[in-house]
Amino acid sequence: MKTPEAFLPDFCSLTTAFMLILGSLLLAFVLALADFSPRYDFLTEVGLRGLFIAWIAWLSAALLCAMRRWLGAWRAFRAGAAAFATVLLVTLAVGGVAQAGLARIGYPEGTGLEPWAFYGRILAISALVTLAWLRHQYVQSRWRSQIRAESIARLDALQARVQPHFLFNSLNTIASLIRKEPATAEELLLDLAEVFRAILKKTGKLVPLSEEIALTRQYLGIEQYRLGPRLKVAWDMRQAPGDALLPPLSLQPLVENAIRYGIEPALNGGKIEIQGRLARGSLVLSILNSLPEEVVRRSRPGNGVALENLQARLESCFPNRARLYTSQADGRYQVRIVIPYQGAGHENPPR
Repeated sequence: MKTPEAFLPDFCSLTTAFMLILGSLLLAFVLALADFSPRYDFLTEVGLRGLFIAWIAWLSAALLCAMRRWLGAWRAFRAGAAAFATVLLVTLAVGGVAQAGLARIGYPEGTGLEPWAFYGRILAISALVTLAWLRHQYVQSRWRSQIRAESIARLDALQARVQPHFLFNSLNTIASLIRKEPATAEELLLDLAEVFRAILKKTGKLVPLSEEIALTRQYLGIEQYRLGPRLKVAWDMRQAPGDALLPPLSLQPLVENAIRYGIEPALNGGKIEIQGRLARGSLVLSILNSLPEEVVRRSRPGNGVALENLQARLESCFPNRARLYTSQADGRYQVRIVIPYQGAGHENPPR
């Protein structure tokens, strides 16, 4: 049976702890404004309420962190009910300590309420705030799931768009070799089949850099037979980890673009440089190609479809963490990809 997707956040993370601090201070400020007594200093009221709420939030988060294995496996209603009950129990415990300890810090009359009224009040506020928060988390979770499903469908559509000129050129090259070099034609046909198998494959997963490099080399092998000495390729992947995960078809379309707009139009061909390195926890990939003079005079080679395609896929796989840069200088065009490094041991969720 498929494990349901958890909608609760990671209570063990520093980000969640920081948000709890901010939320506690904000709630304390609102409660102090709504129930401020002129007998006490306003900032003192905010501080005491903030400390009280923070203890409830942090102790609840600690317990929910210890329960994360079960919370992640339970269905949404059960996990939400467990979180709700945990917060109310912690509220009772912290309320009991607060009721007994207020007299020691200058509040001789304690909370100023009867015990039943005090506990009823803090439980009601805790229940309402917790229910509102759980509802918000659930709605956010459903929204993220919908966005993820739409992104996968959009990526599949983008991935299915294959440049037809590559297929025609490759088939023409193979056809010209069938009679005079049948073994080479067969080898190229097998390489072409592998390239299209990768293009049309829908794994729904990120792929290792080594797999992308192998696919791009197969593609370049086909183009090398077609263009001959006009195509020069230089690889520098010594500093790039082969297990780095990235969206499928990240390199090959860029190399195809470089050949189409940089090498093919030039009478004497040109050179493509493919580089990769690891820098500050990010994988940096660069594709540089020479440009013919007529293309150099234009501000941007090509129509940018491949770049827009890749940009959309990178953003879907690494929201707000991936970057794609382009530049043109000294008769060369460069595309640079920067994505967070995730090794093969990293969890590889659906795109």
